[in-house]
Amino acid sequence: MSAIAGVWYPDGRPGAKADCARVSRALALYGPHRDALWDGGTIAIAHRLMRFVPEDRFDRQPLVGKGGRLHLVADCRIDNREDLGRVLGIDPGEQATLCDAAFILAALERWGEDALDRLCGDFAFAAWDADAQTLMLARDPVGSRPLHYHVGQGWFAFASMPKGLLALPDVPTGPDAARLLTWQMLLPLEAGRSFYQHIERVDPGHVAIVGAQGAIRTRRYWNPLAVPRRRVRGDADADGLREVLNNAVKAQLRGTAETALMLSGGLDSAAIASCAAPLLAIENRRLQAYTNVPRAGAQASYRSDLMTDEGPLAALMAGHHANIDHHIVHAFDADLLAVIERMVMLADQPVMNPLSTAWAHEIYTRAARDGAPVVLTGLSGNLGLTYTGEHVLTRHAARLRLLSLWRDAGVLVGAGVHGDHVAAFRSAIRPLLPTGLLSRWQRRGARVTAPSPLIPVQWDNVAAQALFARNAGAFTPLHRVRRWQEWHDLLMRSRDPGPLNAAANAGYGVDRRDPTSDRRVLEYCLSLSEDRYLRNGRTKDVFRRAFATRIPPEILDNAARGTQTADWKQILLKAQPALQAELAHQARIGACTDLIDVAGLKTLADTLAAADPADWGSVQRHYLKLVRGLSTGLFTRRAAGGN
Repeated sequence: MSAIAGVWYPDGRPGAKADCARVSRALALYGPHRDALWDGGTIAIAHRLMRFVPEDRFDRQPLVGKGGRLHLVADCRIDNREDLGRVLGIDPGEQATLCDAAFILAALERWGEDALDRLCGDFAFAAWDADAQTLMLARDPVGSRPLHYHVGQGWFAFASMPKGLLALPDVPTGPDAARLLTWQMLLPLEAGRSFYQHIERVDPGHVAIVGAQGAIRTRRYWNPLAVPRRRVRGDADADGLREVLNNAVKAQLRGTAETALMLSGGLDSAAIASCAAPLLAIENRRLQAYTNVPRAGAQASYRSDLMTDEGPLAALMAGHHANIDHHIVHAFDADLLAVIERMVMLADQPVMNPLSTAWAHEIYTRAARDGAPVVLTGLSGNLGLTYTGEHVLTRHAARLRLLSLWRDAGVLVGAGVHGDHVAAFRSAIRPLLPTGLLSRWQRRGARVTAPSPLIPVQWDNVAAQALFARNAGAFTPLHRVRRWQEWHDLLMRSRDPGPLNAAANAGYGVDRRDPTSDRRVLEYCLSLSEDRYLRNGRTKDVFRRAFATRIPPEILDNAARGTQTADWKQILLKAQPALQAELAHQARIGACTDLIDVAGLKTLADTLAAADPADWGSVQRHYLKLVRGLSTGLFTRRAAGGN
């Protein structure tokens, strides 16, 4: 990752260069290897480079195009360089000496805003058009690189991370209370909203055009609902899936050192390993694979189908390739509170699962120490690669295919997607019911009347009560989904990996990359109908056929779900004194106690010895509620500290 920044004063006032430099300095930890600034008088843009790919040695941003009329800064890794170069007529020899941002610039010069439809990879960029007096801001389809902005009175500023904007004294500070409430209640992200007041974000897959009068035109240029369906026969879909993932992995292996992989006992990381290891072997390179496992003595889980130790299956996958070095890490070894606080600072937001942050910290630290700064993950696999096919039930219900509905519901129940046939039928029928009937259903008992025990909200807060009243028991958009592309769309709009990727880059010097979120992989998966995933009496059928010879059957046919932190009680007991001290600190800060049930969290921290990992209620309270609330409080007290 790199970092970008800019300040624009359309009214002609002086100071753009100095203020842009100030923003850039605040982003120094995200781009330590080179910094540069272009001064256009009323506008200035800056770039800070962190080197991860060979072509970064040629990076001289900000770049200039269109005879001096177009200026670009980009935080990017472009994965279809060869295809773009071929279409743009760039000689292969010249391509080898171009940084990735140069391909974005060339594409903008050729196609303008339509260039976004041709870019594959992780990117966030800003392009200043001097003739049109407009500033274009854009992010990649899944938001792998962050981009934020502030609209002032007659001025505009942007930066990769909020801390850059907060370096300007005219940008108000403070946490966004409404955003933190929705975060704690696990409600979807609100478009354009960050965790800070008065700081907005460019949404993933969106482009924003800022005009001289302060008007901002936004457009979603990548929409999963617009991906056309394809017709396939036999195993053509499986062959295509394997090929498109292999190409994505190949593109993301580009680097200047060794490559690492977060390897669990699941399907997504196994598929990535099955592609990456052979590709690296061709170049006589090795793959460093890291698996988090619980410490000895972890207690039984509240669910019998949860796999508490993924180490053996991960080792089995690693053993399939002679060039995979398998390493075990323990989240228990991390200084939990220090890791959470550091990640909150680096990401400029709370973290959803702080215990996952602990094992990620251990993997990033080991990977950097072992000389493997590129870290592959499969975090988006469930959004495409290993989709279950569950929405085929609604199609069966709509066409009154009752035998098919019963059969496939049984498959999903057996796979643990639904608890029983009744739950499966309910999920199938609900999207087909008219709104009035849904409302009557809600009034007859489906309405939730009490907050979930895992939500750490301060329920005396009037805004929290109103938010809960609007959402409790309501049939959410997910309940209205008929096609899996709609489900994918809703989930994509509820996540933003950019800030956490930036935190990994800045905090550990590693580049977290996810081949399962590659645009071409997602579009291929979305082009297939649900019945290519749920067929032959099993879920994820197209995936299983695609990787039947590449992944050991012990992994491919494993019905258990993995859990990365089965030893959560041990981890929290080790950190208990620090957690208690932090919560005592938060109890003295009004911004924290207004939004978070700090008193309740203190009680949970004091009673950790009584936590029972075999009891779901205790898991909700002592694990999920406690650590999520603690993370929210850490961010809140930091953000409330003043500019």
